[in-house]
Amino acid sequence: MSLRNHLFEIGAFLLTAIFAFHFDWKANELCWGLWASSLLTGWVVILSSVLRTLLHLAGISVISEVDLNEKGDPLSAFFRAKTFSQNLKDKKNPFASLPVILMVVGSIGIGVFTWFHFTFFHTVHAMLMSFFLQMEPLSLFGPNGFINADKGVVLAYLVENYWPMILGTFIVRRGIIGGGNPGLNLKAIYGGVMRIHFFILLSAFLFFLIYFGIEFYQRFLLLVLLFLFYFPIRIFRRQPASSSIVSKQDEA
Repeated sequence: MSLRNHLFEIGAFLLTAIFAFHFDWKANELCWGLWASSLLTGWVVILSSVLRTLLHLAGISVISEVDLNEKGDPLSAFFRAKTFSQNLKDKKNPFASLPVILMVVGSIGIGVFTWFHFTFFHTVHAMLMSFFLQMEPLSLFGPNGFINADKGVVLAYLVENYWPMILGTFIVRRGIIGGGNPGLNLKAIYGGVMRIHFFILLSAFLFFLIYFGIEFYQRFLLLVLLFLFYFPIRIFRRQPASSSIVSKQDEA
């Protein structure tokens, strides 16, 4: 994949980095901003995956064969089922609607389960962050704040103050919002959660840099975390000459 194909990711990285230094965000603020980014974009991906599947089954907007043939785990295999590749509007077969109904129920069920599981995962994560990465206002992001706060108020505060991170994450994840295998996309959204866990550990590992001053530590850590979260590191990988299809999951 050429560098031109990654301009959006590079732009998201630069945009967020500029705002981070302009507003003097700290590492704990960055993690809360990335938490909100992961949660909100994950919700959109879940909704998009279910809607794209339903539109495909209705014959309104068909998912491409390339996306349906993307390989992954059993979840993505569900969205590669033979039913998806057949003409689902075969009126000559009176039972043609039965597999469609089953696929609709299955797709909605997977979407609902993923939404609850994904949201619960983020809620538990935020409860831990409110202890180890607390920030002002403590009434929202403190040890006794988040667990008792109105979650709508929490999200509204994070969107208002860290919208560049959220916008950057939407740019990076644009590929799995509007395309790709729905099953792989539902799996890919958990990558952001794992990154946040890694960032928390990395923040502790790099704490020795405080020797050079707290400001240097905060700015260096901020740049490293932004780079790892947004920058398309895969552009440095050598792509096989015979490879013409790149998995959309890389864009998560």
